[in-house]
Amino acid sequence: MNSLLWYPPAETCMHPRSVLAALLTKHDDFEASLCSFLGTQTCVVGGSARAMMTLLLQVLKQADTQNRDEVLIPAYTCYSVAASVARAGLKIIVYDLDPRTLGPDPDSLNRCAGSATLAIVHQHLFGIPQPIEFVRNTSDRFGIPIIEDAAQGLGGFLNGTPLGALGDYGVFSFGRGKPLAAGNGGAVTGERQAINALSKPGSSRCWIPLCMTMVVQVLSHPLLYGLVERLPLGLGKTVFNPGFSITGMPLVMRRFAERSLANIGSCTDRRRNIAGVYKSCLKSSDMVSEPQGAVPAYPRFPFYAGPGEVSRQLFRLGVRRMYPRAVPDEPEIAQFLARSDHRVPGARQIAQNLVSLPTHSRITPRLAREISALLVKGC
Repeated sequence: MNSLLWYPPAETCMHPRSVLAALLTKHDDFEASLCSFLGTQTCVVGGSARAMMTLLLQVLKQADTQNRDEVLIPAYTCYSVAASVARAGLKIIVYDLDPRTLGPDPDSLNRCAGSATLAIVHQHLFGIPQPIEFVRNTSDRFGIPIIEDAAQGLGGFLNGTPLGALGDYGVFSFGRGKPLAAGNGGAVTGERQAINALSKPGSSRCWIPLCMTMVVQVLSHPLLYGLVERLPLGLGKTVFNPGFSITGMPLVMRRFAERSLANIGSCTDRRRNIAGVYKSCLKSSDMVSEPQGAVPAYPRFPFYAGPGEVSRQLFRLGVRRMYPRAVPDEPEIAQFLARSDHRVPGARQIAQNLVSLPTHSRITPRLAREISALLVKGC
């Protein structure tokens, strides 16, 4: 590897035609385009996925007549999910995951659900589709909805159904590193009455987010990214912040995301091809298994490399740890947890041993093989 090159861990590239469409067109049909892609009828777009999750939880709480105030979330997930629950004024309950699949542990989920549960968050981590049937059994037993966290799953399918359209509601992110990497925005889809009750964030005409996204694309070039990571910008850090603002998605970003959505199929195919290189080079026993009928989105590729720091050589190639701790082990989240006893050995095992391998457009099959060889040597 060229010693001057330093690769980002996830997608930041922007297609020039998408940028031109954002700058030159005046129409905005992003919500309709997203509904068409997902096969849903109702969609609301906002400034971030965590904002849309918060608004949805607030609507569900307002409609609740049984004094329910707990939300079940995975014990290993992005801290923004926990922040959304806290921002909505609700309590967090965590259920454990199966390290082999990254899906919910059925016993843990059933143990955590109860009469105080307002909703269950079901995720597709790394864009790997997770079956929803036994989650549905639990939700039906208590009469509670499933919120499908498809922040990393847009473009993936399970038995022909798009991820985000399996549950009662779907939440999507269009931030950097996501399958549709617009650098900004989020959306929620689902049951018409609840979605229409959302306090829809207004869309500004501010061009700053698009300019910032274009700057990030330039700075994420392998010749520059090493310098950027040395700056105290907090790049790649997972932070719990329930004090975030709820804003709209600027019109120019909606136009950019709409044009990018038209290319998501080819982008997802390319990421899956890179994932296929990793699969051919690495031990299957150290990989996450995929359910039958799964077509993953793979914004990154998960691999169990074991505990310890990622070597500098792998770090320069975009290999990273994902979330540093299981949710209940993050000190700042503790005050928002409804319980103090957390039996989540699976989530802790994932946090300790899992790394993410880059699949973005700057990663070639040759580079993926080089990463694999370094992992084999290191493990």
